[in-house]
Formats: sequence, C-alpha cells, structure tokens
Amino acid sequence: MGSQNTVREKIINYMKANDLKVGDKLPSESALSEQIDVNRLTLRESLNVLRGEGLISTQHGTGTFISSDLKHISDTLNNNLGITEMIEVAGFKPGAKEFERELVVADEELSQKLGVKEGSDILVFKRVRTADNKPVIYSMDYIASSLVPEFLNITDHNVSFYQFIEEEMNLSIDNSIAEIIPVKCTPDLAVKLEYKVNEPLLKMKQKITDVKGNPLLYAVEYFRPDYFIILVNRRRRK
Repeated sequence: MGSQNTVREKIINYMKANDLKVGDKLPSESALSEQIDVNRLTLRESLNVLRGEGLISTQHGTGTFISSDLKHISDTLNNNLGITEMIEVAGFKPGAKEFERELVVADEELSQKLGVKEGSDILVFKRVRTADNKPVIYSMDYIASSLVPEFLNITDHNVSFYQFIEEEMNLSIDNSIAEIIPVKCTPDLAVKLEYKVNEPLLKMKQKITDVKGNPLLYAVEYFRPDYFIILVNRRRRK
C-alpha cells in the first residue's frame, strides 16, 4: 500500500538503485508494482505525479521512460511544498548546514508582507539547506510576530517550518503565490552554497498565510539551479 508521496519516493529510489538515466525504460506497471511492493492503483497515481513533474514520459505502445536527470530536485509550483518536503519527495535526505537566528528591522517590504510597522523587530531564521549533505538552498524565513514565542523554542536545525506550524501549532497553511527572480550569486552566497560568484541562482520569495489570510512567515530562498528544476503547469484558457 502506501501514500502517494511514499510510493513516489519508492519509485525514485528504484530508479537510483538501478542507475537509470535519461532515456532508460521503466518496467511495466505490473512488474514495477511487484518490485517495489505497492498496489497498481497507487503506483499509477504516483507515476502520473512524476509524469506531471517531467521526471518521466510515456510513449503509448512503447513504455515509460526517464526524461529528467535524477540528480536534480524537481518541484512543481502547483504544490505549496516546504523545502524539507520538496527535498524528501525527490528522494534525498534533507538537512541544514548552518543555522542562524537574529532580529532584523522591518523595511517596507517586510512591513507589507508581515503586516507590521516599518522599524519593528522581526525574527529571522537563516539556514543553508542540504540534500544528501550537499548545500542546495539558502533560506531566510521571517516570522510573523504572533508566532515568535513558539519559534523561539525551536532547537532542531533541520525542522520543517511547515510541519512545525501545522503539527505543533495546529494551524493550516493556505495556498500562496511565489515570485521567482533570476539573480547572480554574490560572494557571500557562493561560500554558503559552495557555488561560483556571478553564476545564476533562482531567488524565490513567498508569503505564507493561514486559511484566514493571516501572515505566518515570509520566505526568501536562493536555489542552486544545477540541483533544481522548477516546473509550472500552464493551462490554456477555455
């Protein structure tokens, strides 16, 4: 059995264990379901997810093939996943290489995103996020004032803030809009991400709210593009 995400991970782990590369063919659904010990219905649903993410493609009458490098972490912007979830569902082990917590003064942007006055103190967590111990994201999470007392108790550097908000604070995270901007890697980010100065990075900015629209946090993240594929499901207007 198993949930869709669990089965998705099993499929990706199967691909990695068998060293499958772009262009290689997957076994039939019946054979694959036996090899990873899941039922065919859940397998089919998980294959559809991978197909939508661009990791596999199906040619009718021929079979299903690997269509993306498994060394990349694929994320579709249709799903509001936290970084930990994003790395986990791609079949990698999430972690944090650095963990900083400090107070900063809210500028105009933070004031608008978190609903506070300019000049207010804002708690920010800065982390280098890793996938299989390799630095892939530098994240800065600015915390809404209503959540600060709970967040000050966090000691686990690897904690998923999404899970913490939903499981420890019993708050439901709503949909959100992410803004992605191509930027050049600064000397500081180059050190943190073990990357080259002036090489391109993907900068993502996202305001996270609860289902009532109350701000929870404002995330600013820098992604190494050699590790990430960002996918958007674009639909034709009818």
